Amino acid sequence: MTKKILLLFTIISVQVFGQSQNLKGRIVADSLQGYAINIVNYTKKIGATNDRQGSFEIPATVGDSIIFSSVQYEILSLIVNENYLNNDTLKIVLRSVVQKLEEVKVSNVELSGNLDKDSKNIETQPYVDNKILGLPFSDKPQPTLAERRLYTAKSGIIDGPINYLNGTVKKLKRIKKIEDFKNVVNQGEIILTTSFFVDSLGVPKDLISDFIYYCAEDESYNDLLDDQKRLELFEFFQEKSKSYRIHKEID
Repeated sequence: MTKKILLLFTIISVQVFGQSQNLKGRIVADSLQGYAINIVNYTKKIGATNDRQGSFEIPATVGDSIIFSSVQYEILSLIVNENYLNNDTLKIVLRSVVQKLEEVKVSNVELSGNLDKDSKNIETQPYVDNKILGLPFSDKPQPTLAERRLYTAKSGIIDGPINYLNGTVKKLKRIKKIEDFKNVVNQGEIILTTSFFVDSLGVPKDLISDFIYYCAEDESYNDLLDDQKRLELFEFFQEKSKSYRIHKEID
């Protein structure tokens, strides 16, 4: 018990000394009343949110990357400087997301059954990274909802240590692991068309998601999602489909 108390005070002391500066301001946006904006210090892995009037406060130092995000507003990011830290009337203006319907495209590609030939005729989406989107930190992906929740649970002078001790952080880590697995499964499913799985691999349409989960259990699956390894991914799916059809007694 004594060791836990000492550990608790140690963590609190480290956080107190590490949070010597705060970025303060107010979020301005259409229909903000009642909405909580996710505010994340991506550099320090700390989360916060705004009050009903839009005011916020989050620990920060010069050079930190701060992200403001919400489903109804466009993501905004900024790099902290001295002016921001010394300005208590800082205004963060968020723009509403404009929902656009994607153009429906009907493919005229006919599959021949030859994997090498068909792979050259399959249209894929261009790769988009942080640099193309104009974000200030090009090598770090945007945090997911599970990551933001985990950062928030681990931050705070009192809440952080308590969440460690009561198991909240451990629980959120498990949720993040499940979300990460679902994301890589979804990547494999959207890379290719439904006709590829049904016609080329012989996987029924209603079992495509189940087939991707089956493939994702293989350790090599994640590495093959790289854009430069698309042909290897096709071959991987083709090989896996043989054992999957046997497993499901499809043939």
